[in-house]
Amino acid sequence: MINLFERNDQKARDLLYSLAQAGLERPTVFLEDDGWLPKKSETPFMYFAKRPQKGRPRYFNEIKVPRYWEIVGDSQAAQVLFSGQIKARINYALPKEKRLVKEVLWLDGAGKVRACDHYDRYGMRFAQTTYDEANRPIVKTYYDPEQREVLVQNFVTGDLLLTRDGQTLNFKNLTELMLFYLKERKYELEQLFINSLSYPFFVLLQLKEPGNDILFWQEELTDSIPGNMQMILNGQVPRIKQIVIQDAMTYEKALQLSDHPEYFTKLGFIYPRKRTNQQRKQLFTLTNSDQLEQLETLSSALSEFEFHIAALTEMSPKLLRLGQQKNITLYPNIAPSQLTQLFTQADFYLDINHQQELLLAGRQAYENEMLILGFENTVHARHFTAPENIYAPTETPQLIQKLKQAVIDKTYLHKLLEAQRKQAQEETQETYQSCLRKGSKNE
Repeated sequence: MINLFERNDQKARDLLYSLAQAGLERPTVFLEDDGWLPKKSETPFMYFAKRPQKGRPRYFNEIKVPRYWEIVGDSQAAQVLFSGQIKARINYALPKEKRLVKEVLWLDGAGKVRACDHYDRYGMRFAQTTYDEANRPIVKTYYDPEQREVLVQNFVTGDLLLTRDGQTLNFKNLTELMLFYLKERKYELEQLFINSLSYPFFVLLQLKEPGNDILFWQEELTDSIPGNMQMILNGQVPRIKQIVIQDAMTYEKALQLSDHPEYFTKLGFIYPRKRTNQQRKQLFTLTNSDQLEQLETLSSALSEFEFHIAALTEMSPKLLRLGQQKNITLYPNIAPSQLTQLFTQADFYLDINHQQELLLAGRQAYENEMLILGFENTVHARHFTAPENIYAPTETPQLIQKLKQAVIDKTYLHKLLEAQRKQAQEETQETYQSCLRKGSKNE
């Protein structure tokens, strides 16, 4: 029994967490290797290269460059410079504010990307991708800890070359490599959880033994059922017994488009719960600008509340002036430990900052059971914010009244938090266990 996932994205990580919380942990294999996989998971590239899972990530200024070249960076990205010319761009792993290296894109004299060095969470350069003049990837080479070539993936022909024990093995495509890898790893394959109708599905189609597999569908649906999913519904993929759709609207659309509703199950995610809401008059906002919608109106009308406004950088004079109000405390250049403390001590999160969201603040607020409120023109974390807690700027008095009632009426606050959980489609361990038993051969 294994999880066979396409790529390391947030939904895949949320599913892994949910399965673990429900007692359904199993080996996890990803088909794409970005170097920052969840711990206890692997890819065939990692396995064949015998990459050690120890060490620390590289900070942006720890990349080796020629003498007299310099590295400069901010909280979003970095560059390698020589005589005023950009020689490389450094992309960070998420969250970007930690400035940990994920990719180094080397440029030619015309400023085009010609090679990309890939770094993993342990600071190792584990692969390099080369590009043609049209910025199309040609070849990706994977290395062992001694920086010897182990596996070469050709994006033009689709084949892969694996070097081991002095021999070179040729695989026509990623599916062939995955089948070879699964056989060598001797995984039990009576039940696969897959989250893609691409390569995980192609691998599943090649398995000869019967199974009781589940497809977790984490994408949207257009105006028709995808062809590979239709194969499942037509009974052409007997191993797959269940299609779990992880978004409520997509689930309803699937029922409308399909004549086989018996295949579909709706199931969201189990999210971490770091603490419970204490109903304190503490408001928090994390921002990267001084454009905070209705802040002056809010702070004046909610004089009994404490407003905590944090930024990862220096603050503008405009924001510093607002900080002179008695119930507003500013935190420029906030330290990570202090930021964690604010997410712990405040029970309400105001998603009122314009421009982009920082550090997945809405998600962090949700996991700390903060009530999230915001405005139509500012709210970022809509998945975690109940629609009734999103207001037009002209409706600021209603938002103010809601906050005042929430801190004096525990039943009302719990009702608002329950609506927030419903919006996030949060599930329980019991729901997961009950739902996924449908795909088990033991039931």
